[in-house]
Amino acid sequence: MKIILDAGHGGMIDGVYQTSGKRSPIWDDGSQYFEGVGNRQIVSKLTDELKKKGIEVFNANDSEKDMKLSERVSIINKEIKSNPDTEYIGISVHSNAFHDVRANGWSVHVSPNSSVDSMVMAEMSSKKMKKEFPDHVMRGVKTDNFYILKNTICPFILTENFFMTNEKECKEILMTKSGQDKIVKIHVDFICEFLGIE
Repeated sequence: MKIILDAGHGGMIDGVYQTSGKRSPIWDDGSQYFEGVGNRQIVSKLTDELKKKGIEVFNANDSEKDMKLSERVSIINKEIKSNPDTEYIGISVHSNAFHDVRANGWSVHVSPNSSVDSMVMAEMSSKKMKKEFPDHVMRGVKTDNFYILKNTICPFILTENFFMTNEKECKEILMTKSGQDKIVKIHVDFICEFLGIE
């Protein structure tokens, strides 16, 4: 089994964020969270932790550029088709945003026609997240027609790791090492549970 990881949106190139929008407000202390940068930090840590457990990882976007979804999906499907003897599962890592700064919580998304394995992974991830963040809203498993979920040819889920537009979640979870490490641990734990690895 090989894990496909996708860090949503673009990163930083020469100090310039590559995705319009997809960032927190500028907080009173002058700090700001850029989703694509944070997604890459989480995916990088997650990759390291999975490799420590002997789990193979394929990074769907290992550059800083904001790759089109169609290009990401093409790269993912090409990887799968090139290795017919390998089973794959995929996870796209994101954080959420909403115009109402009170919006909060964590969710996981699957496509309407998702496989059984996608649903199992999503349920596992939701339970792990609820256990690790008992004081936060858990929005659970949601069904959405996200492009990457509809068009990839392996079981695929998308995690929305709290709201970058909610100051408490952004500054206490997404912008801290301890918060990111918890998110990474939850992903590692549900992947290992799904694979039957201690």
